[in-house]
Amino acid sequence: MLAVIVSFDSLATKSLGCYGNEWIETPNCDRLAATGAVFDRCFVDTLGPLAGMAWSTGNHSLIPLNSRPIPIGSLFRAGHVETQLIATGESHEWQQSFEFDNVIRVQGREGIGTKPDEIPFAEAVKTAISTRKESPISKHSKLLWIHAPGPGIPPEGFNELYFEDFEERGQDLSELSNADRSQHPAVYAGSVSLLDHWLGELLAQFSSEVVDEPMLVIVMAATGYAWQQIKQSKLTSSSSKAQTLCDQLTQIPLVINISNDKRFLNLKSLRSDRLAQTFDLAPTLIEWFNLAPLAVDLSFAGRSWLRELTEDAPSRSMVWYGDGARTKAIRTNEWLCIHDNSIELQIDLSQPSPKNQTALFFKPEDIWDVNDVAAQQPEVVAELLSQISENSISN
Repeated sequence: MLAVIVSFDSLATKSLGCYGNEWIETPNCDRLAATGAVFDRCFVDTLGPLAGMAWSTGNHSLIPLNSRPIPIGSLFRAGHVETQLIATGESHEWQQSFEFDNVIRVQGREGIGTKPDEIPFAEAVKTAISTRKESPISKHSKLLWIHAPGPGIPPEGFNELYFEDFEERGQDLSELSNADRSQHPAVYAGSVSLLDHWLGELLAQFSSEVVDEPMLVIVMAATGYAWQQIKQSKLTSSSSKAQTLCDQLTQIPLVINISNDKRFLNLKSLRSDRLAQTFDLAPTLIEWFNLAPLAVDLSFAGRSWLRELTEDAPSRSMVWYGDGARTKAIRTNEWLCIHDNSIELQIDLSQPSPKNQTALFFKPEDIWDVNDVAAQQPEVVAELLSQISENSISN
């Protein structure tokens, strides 16, 4: 059995065609989604330095643990599953916590003067392909994890790929400064398309090699940031809760595709609106590799995405997450409530709340989190704040 995970530090959900983007070309990710499953409401468990940590623990990063949980890598070794990470840049804390059997670090370059096969994700994909060719046969099941930063400054060609769309509106992008270029949505779009190109190269190689072996492919991200959103959030987060933990930053892409496995024949062309989070990954992999008997004594907050797609079990009523600092949020199917944790929770409706303490947005109608209705919905705010207080521990 084989599991291939492709993850990024950040990737804006709305930049992908399978999530409704009609402008940026992402045919390979869209094809993977069309023959697999897409989660429309998958969220981070935290932003900031601990982003991605839940991948390796199966538990919420915002809840301090009394003792370090068993490394997921150790559980896989006990089940004879080889684990390999191919990543760019410096090591993240979640990568160290996972305890992979083998870690390969590659470098890459970004910018107009580079070549399309020099970006970090391209280097990681090329390494994965060459490694697979060198040792294609293994008696053990294998988890191959490829991780890259996400969209960066793309090389010439991809850098200007979407300029024409803006020039038709009368914008001259040829005179952009380096700073403005790095923030422009056209440049971000070109970078996303280049990432999708290399995702296609990876999938084509593995599809040609894996004929009968069951294979699970997951594409996801630690956060949903886009460049321009980072800039905007830094400028406005001090005055608006919506810019700290809004859906555009905390919602992440999650695409799952399975081939050659009779257990999951029905996971084709599915979309799930169930609430999901990053800490669901560990239970998902445990189910895929049939490691449940080894994990019977372990406690995971997450749920298997495979089970969520195949069983008619009750869905989550809410998820909660934070920015790694002072702000926490709770998200339901109908509401997004964001609370400044530096101010003591004010749940008593008879007492006035401090200004800007809590914001409330109606979902899914308020896509951009611009209409704060906290003042008009005090009962809803009180209920959601009580849930935040019950589920979270200040960090």
